Amino acid sequence: MFLTIGELINSTRDEVKQALKEKDEELIRKLARDQAETGADVIDLNAGESMEEEQSDMDWLIDLVEDEVDDVRICIDTPDPEVLEFALEKVENRPVINSISNEEDKSRAREVAADSDAEIIGLAMGEEGMPETVEDRLNETEALLKKCDSLGIEEDRLYIDVIAMTIGSNQEQGRYVIDSVREIKEKFGVKTNIGLSNMSFGLPDRALINRTVFAMLLEAGLDAALIDPTDKPMMDTLKAAEALLGMDKNCLKYLKYKRGN
Repeated sequence: MFLTIGELINSTRDEVKQALKEKDEELIRKLARDQAETGADVIDLNAGESMEEEQSDMDWLIDLVEDEVDDVRICIDTPDPEVLEFALEKVENRPVINSISNEEDKSRAREVAADSDAEIIGLAMGEEGMPETVEDRLNETEALLKKCDSLGIEEDRLYIDVIAMTIGSNQEQGRYVIDSVREIKEKFGVKTNIGLSNMSFGLPDRALINRTVFAMLLEAGLDAALIDPTDKPMMDTLKAAEALLGMDKNCLKYLKYKRGN
């Protein structure tokens, strides 16, 4: 089953940044409700724009979102292991961690993740920084899987993030991420994830690029993505692709989706 992670409650977005500053409960509730109603399985919460207030802001966000949509899980989006540990103890439903990586200074986050029962997004990157090629992504995936195995993190808890980078600065990146999804699944048998909107950064009509590459990634075997589920054409693409790729028995999910829209 594909995992749709709603990306809208992120403190790098101006309206969320302002809502955190002003404690605008209604805006956060609306973003949570809208994403849940349009198909998010998990709602990503990022409160890291203000490092000094991140833990208290995360606390506030979790309270609001769980109160508004108690049947949707939370994705804890933080690089800070203390905030991560706090949030893992607080959330009610089984969370997703966003994220861990190979970087040496992220060892504590890996340990915290290992001690939880959460599903985990693992970035295919390490000390060399952002991966450029498919081979880079495969090498970083292999290294991360070894670290996770040494910590007792089961592979079925992992989603390897293939690291989307804008095609605006390197036109090969679209092909690289598609091939990376396919090859990671073939070589390691692990689930994959992507932060989809990064692909179109700096380009016009970003939604068109995002949903086009989304269909290609789904065919390659993508298992999860951070997307805007309130973007109806994007969700149309997901439901149609699931039906076309044999992921939707008798097209029942597609039929239900279209009746509701």
